Amino acid sequence: MINSVFFDELYKQFAWYDSVFTPVVKNCSSEFFFDGFEYKLASISTNMNVLSQNETFFVTKVKINAKNDVYIRISQEAINVILDKVLGKNNRRFDLTEVTELEARIITAFNDFLYESLAPNFNIEPHRRYNEILHLTYFVKSEISDTAAKFIISVPKDILAPQDIQSSVQRFEDKDFADSLVEVNLLLGTTTFPVADIKRLDAGDIVVFENSSSSEMTLICENIVQKFQIKPNIKIIEPYDTGGGESMEEHTNTNLWDSIQVEMAAEFDKVKVTLGELKSIEEGLIVDLCSVYDNKVALKVGGKIVASGELVIINDRFGVRIEKVNDSAPSEEPSVPVQNEETANQEGEDFDYSDFEVEDKQ
Repeated sequence: MINSVFFDELYKQFAWYDSVFTPVVKNCSSEFFFDGFEYKLASISTNMNVLSQNETFFVTKVKINAKNDVYIRISQEAINVILDKVLGKNNRRFDLTEVTELEARIITAFNDFLYESLAPNFNIEPHRRYNEILHLTYFVKSEISDTAAKFIISVPKDILAPQDIQSSVQRFEDKDFADSLVEVNLLLGTTTFPVADIKRLDAGDIVVFENSSSSEMTLICENIVQKFQIKPNIKIIEPYDTGGGESMEEHTNTNLWDSIQVEMAAEFDKVKVTLGELKSIEEGLIVDLCSVYDNKVALKVGGKIVASGELVIINDRFGVRIEKVNDSAPSEEPSVPVQNEETANQEGEDFDYSDFEVEDKQ
């Protein structure tokens, strides 16, 4: 909601408006009608459109100087809530399109009475034009009403002098929420791979990320992108000479596109860390993230997940032992079409060239 309570100083001043206006509204209602109505301040806003959509209001305009007015708007449903309490429930529902002169006078009298009670809180300059209008939206109900109904008090913002009400209770500290969880992405590192090798990825292969360090990760949380130091988990260290699957270098690239190098990134699926860990990361401390090491790691090329597996450490670099290779998503207009089905089956490729957005421009 643009220009609403959540986007400016009104949020800080909400308690002041509630403490000043709400008692006046309740007292006026009790004195003019009866006790037993409940009033709740629901919104403070400078945007009227979102408050009055699909509602019918009885409007009273009170002139406060030569150039400005105060408006009190009582919805048709709010009038029904009041009448049900005052006169008792009946089958006849109040309809603003058929309002009688007596009914209009009673509603106007209440609105005037409410304005006179609120006026001592206004600081009005006789010849000044006030441009920004503030709308205070209340809901009214009683013990016999089925729903809460709306009425709105609209006053020039600058005739008020709101205050930020300070809490008398000690505020929470960061440490009080240290165990609360938040979702983040953890980037482990990147490396470059020929397209041909990516197409031949298989379960059991180990991919080592050259641009990584087993003592460092990058955290991404909304607008936060922060590198941080970690305590490596010795349980996932692999011997440097591990077999790790078939050697990709034994294949000969026979296609121009197969030799093109593309960047592959490794990152955990969305993981949850505590706010305490997040605070430690912000402060540049070395943190222990053993709880995330069991999460699966996704291998991404151009944002596309091509495989996933478990995290390992090889020669102080992060690696991933592949457990699953994703199938290639069919492309509506492949850049390099497969010549025939038999050839495709023989090669057993999981990915076609379109997966990496490589186009033959010849």
